Amino acid sequence: MNRDIRQFVSHHLGTAEIQYDPILKGGSDRTFYRVRVPSGATFIFMEYGTEVEENAYWAEINRFMTEIGIPVPRIIAYDSRRRFMLLEDLGDADMHSLRAAPWRKRRRCCLMALSAIHRLHRTPLSDVPASLKLCRGYDRSLYTWEHAYFRENFIEAACGLSLSGPQERNWTEEMEALIDRLQKIPECLIHRDFQSQNIMIRNDRPVLLDFQGMRKGNLFYDLASLICDPYVSFSPSERNELIAFYYRIMEPDYSFEKFTGYFWDGAVQRLMQALGAYGFLGLKKNKPAFLHHMANGLKNLLTAVDNAGGLETLNHLLTECKTILARKNY
Repeated sequence: MNRDIRQFVSHHLGTAEIQYDPILKGGSDRTFYRVRVPSGATFIFMEYGTEVEENAYWAEINRFMTEIGIPVPRIIAYDSRRRFMLLEDLGDADMHSLRAAPWRKRRRCCLMALSAIHRLHRTPLSDVPASLKLCRGYDRSLYTWEHAYFRENFIEAACGLSLSGPQERNWTEEMEALIDRLQKIPECLIHRDFQSQNIMIRNDRPVLLDFQGMRKGNLFYDLASLICDPYVSFSPSERNELIAFYYRIMEPDYSFEKFTGYFWDGAVQRLMQALGAYGFLGLKKNKPAFLHHMANGLKNLLTAVDNAGGLETLNHLLTECKTILARKNY
């Protein structure tokens, strides 16, 4: 804990008698401390690095989300030059911590979280302030980058597989066709990492975190991030209930069958990105805890591929990966 941080926190909380407890969580280049003052009140201090440009977007996106009625942490103090931020403490309960709770409790939290993210998805893009900095939106090149990220860090690095000549051609055709389908989905704002560890539970209500990656994209990427989250497990009936719930509140002008088709395509895309991230963080960033989520992520991706259809090469590679991961005991 350096002197600049202590001075920043002491100045804004009005006391030098402060206890700092590091919070070791996540895979980003940010540092978190739980700050405790003599009264017993607690706060969260965040220092973000320069490795990921989008970290600098957090504060303004926080304000934008507050304005459109999405629950996010309250900012107490912010120093953009030093990349310091002092936030309200939302506690330790997130949707991941409820993963073993009865479905009736998890169900309520999931429905509220989906209702909250729907406020973002339904916000007209024309209402987004021109001054609000966002990450580059999803287009063909970003979807293609995620496919390469998945292939490099999961298929090749984690599973040790390489594609043969015919597989290479079939892979390219399948991925291009997937992108074609995804680009037919109407564009909206998305969170981009809407998973259980980024949804805190405060006073029995969800509060969203890690929204600095917000961008234009397709809403099914967000839905799949939660409903096919590798960090938790849903039964098929629970998953179907959540998909049907979002269809009802969204009220799209197309059929439920088309909606579910979009959902599974979005799930394939999201889960490839997630597995690529687990391989990258676990093997290249030396954070082995992420490797233990690969098996569940792979299981969910196989389900998504089966429901999406038309991805035989990907399905073949994933089936091989399943055997390899079991042998490696990830």
